[in-house]
Amino acid sequence: MDMFRRTFAEINLDHLAHNIRVLQKSFPEAPFLCPMVKANAYGHGDVQLARFLETLGIKHLGVCLIEEGLLLRNFGVKAEILVFRGFDREGAEKILQYRMTPVVTTWEQLDHLEAVADSAVSIHLKFDTGMNRLGFRPEEAQKLFDRLWQNKKIRVKALVTHLYNGEDAISENGDSATQLRAFNQAAQIFKPFDIFCHALNSAGILSLLQLNQDPNSSKTHPLRLQNWGLRPGLMIYGYNPLNDPKLVDLKPVMSLKSVVNTFRQLKVGEVVSYGGTWKAQRDSTIAVVPIGYADGYHRVLSNQAYALFNGVRVPLVGTICMDYLMLDVTDAVKGKDLSHFKDQEVILFGYDSTGAFLSPEELAGKAKSITWEMLTSVGERVPRVFVGSDANFVYENVGGE
Repeated sequence: MDMFRRTFAEINLDHLAHNIRVLQKSFPEAPFLCPMVKANAYGHGDVQLARFLETLGIKHLGVCLIEEGLLLRNFGVKAEILVFRGFDREGAEKILQYRMTPVVTTWEQLDHLEAVADSAVSIHLKFDTGMNRLGFRPEEAQKLFDRLWQNKKIRVKALVTHLYNGEDAISENGDSATQLRAFNQAAQIFKPFDIFCHALNSAGILSLLQLNQDPNSSKTHPLRLQNWGLRPGLMIYGYNPLNDPKLVDLKPVMSLKSVVNTFRQLKVGEVVSYGGTWKAQRDSTIAVVPIGYADGYHRVLSNQAYALFNGVRVPLVGTICMDYLMLDVTDAVKGKDLSHFKDQEVILFGYDSTGAFLSPEELAGKAKSITWEMLTSVGERVPRVFVGSDANFVYENVGGE
């Protein structure tokens, strides 16, 4: 891979495999395990990760857009692909042509599938139990059942809902508990279909794991209403939305890296970058790093964030530019010749070569954002470099459809 700028996102496939195995070992009886690879696999590279996940025994993958599913099929991904966004008549045709599974959220989508299907189509039905975004109301369950029971064009395979506050799923009286109870009532109507249900995102999955690890936990907890299918997103990429490091050992998959482009020596009173928002209070050494907001490193982090330079946390100074940011490395290079730091690696988040770690969760806090956004923001200009024992596999050229 040609990489003249040497700014890249390192994707550790061994860490991804570890996180998947944690799930597989923790929930061996789960009827459904569907890692979410939408939004370019949360910024990690959807085609490569989808192909790699198949080697780990993953049979289902989740995307938002039909276009995301088509991309995976065109690169030879064979797993069942669930499309979670709605679709029109043309979209229904594409879904069936490329053997994807629609998550149906409206009566109109049922009409589209019936109109274009030549044989029975397997679908997942989504119920809106409180998110108020997409899906049927639970009180529509009986009407849906009546339409779909013995329907020759549509076969209901599973029911779906989404937790809007999954972080409270451990509570028997929280928002998630209310949603799961309502969802379970709708599911009872569909029992003749021999369906399974999936509702648990990463926070819900980790809450269930926490429940299972507590010998004194309630046997009637809403998380125990079903043998839930699992839809992990953030956790397969190494982060725990419950912020409980003792609960489970997850390994972050992405490290955002660059190298120093050049150094600038500043005198007291000189400023850095647009607007002069940072002024040197002493003679300072500034490292110019070739990554900026056009690469997804948020401008709001100007004068707030830190990076790792030679294993040392150093402050980001001045306004982040479209293509560059600057670091105050005065203390990190003190007493050393700058030639010693030629092509010095810089970690914007993730691991450096010594194992030191800087979390995107920290950056998200400073940006008043969330970890999901930090990961998915890493842009197309940033190459993904895959490392790990099976890294060569994801670089192989494959045919598609």
